[in-house]
Amino acid sequence: MTFEQVRHVLEVEKAKSINQAANNLFLSQSALSLSIKALEQEFGQDIFIRNSRGVALTPFGRTFISYVRPIQLQINQLYSLRKGNAAQHMLSLKVASNGFRFVSSVLAQIYQKYRSIGIRIENFDCVGDDALDMVSDKLVEIGVIRFWSCYKPLYYKQFEAKSLQFFSMVKKPLCVLVGRGSPLYTLEQDSISAEELAGYPIVMHDYMDCGPYSDILDRLGLAVSPNCIVTSSRAVIYDTLDQTDAYYLSSDFHNVYEHLDNRFGNIPSDDTHMFLLTGTEIQSEIGWIKHSSYNLSTLAGEFVSMIGQLP
Repeated sequence: MTFEQVRHVLEVEKAKSINQAANNLFLSQSALSLSIKALEQEFGQDIFIRNSRGVALTPFGRTFISYVRPIQLQINQLYSLRKGNAAQHMLSLKVASNGFRFVSSVLAQIYQKYRSIGIRIENFDCVGDDALDMVSDKLVEIGVIRFWSCYKPLYYKQFEAKSLQFFSMVKKPLCVLVGRGSPLYTLEQDSISAEELAGYPIVMHDYMDCGPYSDILDRLGLAVSPNCIVTSSRAVIYDTLDQTDAYYLSSDFHNVYEHLDNRFGNIPSDDTHMFLLTGTEIQSEIGWIKHSSYNLSTLAGEFVSMIGQLP
């Protein structure tokens, strides 16, 4: 395995398309395909599933990416040491989160404030516990995470094992999202029960399909449908909601986004209908994490202060 192959795999995973990744890397599609195929042959397992719509990670591929992404980030950091004095004095902030739009909005506000003097912002969209690993490996300064209250003891064990400090921000009820493809989309109600969801499939991230979080449907009293859509992509989730009768478990961020509309301008909304899930005491807890050995930079402290003002 070479560093170039690592770069190739990460670009394909990012682009979700070998053709687009080849364009981004200024390579021919055949050269990139051969590079990926050689790597898969070396490890004896497929990293990607190829189909007419592009590529998706296999279970092995997700594990592979989780190992090589920190390597690539550390290589990039080493190369950054060769940059000139202007780059060395540039303000820098690295954040990883579970895909929260409010994180992007706050970072955009910080960018607008400091763009005249130069600022570098790295915003990583993580799935599952990847944000914990990035903070633990000191690849980012701040992580913004969410966990469900039923798994709180498990997360606190991870915080201790990975030398992380967790600062709780807010607790939110669980909600269910459906898209235009669902008959539930047109219901004029604010809440929904497990019984009303019976028979409908769930679309979920692959880390919920097996492992310590895979019993969430039982914990919530949700019936298991014979149909299920599993993905590692948030884009796929919203496409699926738009085109099928599936639902997605999320958190109630409605008033957060209303608050952001007033502070940071219009926040784009997905074409979904959100219902509060009744009949459960399980909540989402959202907070931020840092490595226990880190003292926050001034910029990181400003970011934490801004997200701490959210309702």
